[in-house]
Amino acid sequence: MEIIYINCTNEELLKDSNDEIITHKFSNLPFRLQRIVLKNNNKYSVNIINKVKERIKNMKFNVADSSGKERCLKDVHLKSFCGMIAEQLCYEILNFYNQNDNVDITLDDSNSSINQIDLRVLKKWKDNKSIEQSVERTIEVRSSFPFCSIEKAIAKNFDILGYYTNNIKKIEIEKDFYLRFLFKLDYNKSDFIINKNGSIDYSATTVNILSKHYFDEKFDLKKELYIYFIGGVTKHMMLDDSIAYDGSMNSINFNQNNSGKYRKVKARNALDCISIIQLILNVITNEAEEGK
Repeated sequence: MEIIYINCTNEELLKDSNDEIITHKFSNLPFRLQRIVLKNNNKYSVNIINKVKERIKNMKFNVADSSGKERCLKDVHLKSFCGMIAEQLCYEILNFYNQNDNVDITLDDSNSSINQIDLRVLKKWKDNKSIEQSVERTIEVRSSFPFCSIEKAIAKNFDILGYYTNNIKKIEIEKDFYLRFLFKLDYNKSDFIINKNGSIDYSATTVNILSKHYFDEKFDLKKELYIYFIGGVTKHMMLDDSIAYDGSMNSINFNQNNSGKYRKVKARNALDCISIIQLILNVITNEAEEGK
């Protein structure tokens, strides 16, 4: 059995540079992800960073992480900056693939990171009585910095994180979609921050590497930054106990008092980046009106 690909916009089979139909064979279903490379001397990359800088100017950040533990300002600023890079990239990706004039995507314009809606998608269509209808879908973009390989992160270690609560955030607004981005950093043992008990402080190490190797004092890139959009889940998937579960994410460095509670789906059980993009952007136009 072969997998072939169709461009639904042009109603054509996808072909390679030799005008041959692109086909693939798989022994199991692959999980597709999108790799983005931001470069310090690339116009597109600089534009992304500058857009985030503009958005971040008046932002009031939550000083607590998702477990409720207070973070230092350096941690807050660098990780929040990367989180907003993921949001900006998500916005750019959705707009790039959006072929529908009746689908509008907007970024959050609030000045607080608390209870914000990262992205909103407005869809419009006509019902069977030719009356225009619309619905707004909300998107939460979460990002992380795995210390393992990307393939291991997706196949085993990482989850798509849904709504969570802690001793500071008693309740969180549920979103329609939860998306996940992973930053792949170059980790060297010489940059590791070690706790008194001999374990690696993963959060402090990440901040150290970001500030030392990736961003200067003006938050401009110093080297290539690899980011992976892996996919996500819907709100309804988060309610499906056959794939979703509650967890504490407790570890030596995180949520030791179990104050953070998370709804999660293993990344391997989520919709990959292509599937979730299609679900977010797809909409009928006048099909209901015609009733065929």
